[in-house]
Amino acid sequence: MAFKVSELVQNLNNAIRLSSSLSKVEIEGEISNYHGPNRSGHIYFDLKDDKAIIKCMMFASKCTYEYKQIIREGAEVVLYGSLNYHQQFGLSFVFERVEDGGEGARMRALEELRKELEELGMFDEMYKKPIPRFPKTIGLITALSGAAISDVVTNARKNNPYVQIVVAPALMEGDGAAAEVVRAIKLMDKFAPDVILLTRGGGSKDSLWTFNERDVAQAVFDCETPIVSAIGHDRDHSLTDDIADHHESTPTGAALFLTEDFRDLIAYLDEAPDELLGLMNRKIKDLRSRVRESSSLVKYNSPQSRLDRRKKELEKYGLSLKNLMDQKISSDKARLDKSRTVLPARMDRALKKAHYTNDLYVGKLEGLSPVSRLKSGFSYVSDASGKNIRSVAGVKKGDELKIRVTDGEIVSVVEATKSVAEDKNGSKG
Repeated sequence: MAFKVSELVQNLNNAIRLSSSLSKVEIEGEISNYHGPNRSGHIYFDLKDDKAIIKCMMFASKCTYEYKQIIREGAEVVLYGSLNYHQQFGLSFVFERVEDGGEGARMRALEELRKELEELGMFDEMYKKPIPRFPKTIGLITALSGAAISDVVTNARKNNPYVQIVVAPALMEGDGAAAEVVRAIKLMDKFAPDVILLTRGGGSKDSLWTFNERDVAQAVFDCETPIVSAIGHDRDHSLTDDIADHHESTPTGAALFLTEDFRDLIAYLDEAPDELLGLMNRKIKDLRSRVRESSSLVKYNSPQSRLDRRKKELEKYGLSLKNLMDQKISSDKARLDKSRTVLPARMDRALKKAHYTNDLYVGKLEGLSPVSRLKSGFSYVSDASGKNIRSVAGVKKGDELKIRVTDGEIVSVVEATKSVAEDKNGSKG
């Protein structure tokens, strides 16, 4: 079954939309057959390279002022968009964004190089060498045919007619310019002036591109002599300006920066003796103050001074000890005097209490004394050996007993015994 043309075109468009590699595409080439926006504001042109060509279009709603400045006949551009197969016009590329292909690619490469050099630390302030304030010799690197050499020499000599300027000529733009600048930097570095000035006048980006080359940037970084960069004019800026030890926006500005007005230098030298004298007086004053401080410190830490301080401390401690002892003696004396006053009364009370207690114990002892019991009619009975007899069970008939009474002792013999129980029962023992 054969496709209709419209069906085939629709299938092609569907296939393009479904294809991830064709739905959003980035292409680059040269613009041709461009005649500006049409009545509706849409833009049409052909994009070609040395082997092929494709029709391109941008809708008016996407075309900004910036894009219109980029799109021109013969321009190298990069387009971002998608393929489309139109029923009447065939295959075309509908783009939404456009970039300057030549300049844009070069700027992307420059940014990548800048990022690389930054990661290497070539922009770091720690590598910047100080620029001498009054250089005697300036090594100038520039083109002999340019206006920069005249500007630098004229302004430098006007500011300071005694400064020496040594020139190492080099191409500033075009083929081979980067290699010549690198050679001139290395040559001037060996000559070792006080400072090197790398400069040129203003120009287009293309003419200034030499100073964005990696070899030139590396030569500036490796230069052991302090180097000042002044490339172009105020609006211009290059990698060389960032890597150099100092940057000035113009050659004239660099010349004036490196050569202070010699009249200022002479005035400075005229004032130098007074300033030096003032510095010396301040230094002497400072040293005298330090000597006095050191002498005081030595004197303070001398053996005699330390001995005197210890003696004063001992005297202080001796006086404090005497005062403490006097206070202690006074306190003890006061306590003793107080004790003398109250002691007799306390002793009398204690003695009376002791007599009372003694009488009490004597009375109790007398009440418990066997003699007192004997006086009351009691007697003490023991056997012949002196053992106390407390029960009838302890004797038998015929035993000899001793009976102790108040005024003597009675010796008797047991005739018979009778217990209390037998007496109660009426039995005979």
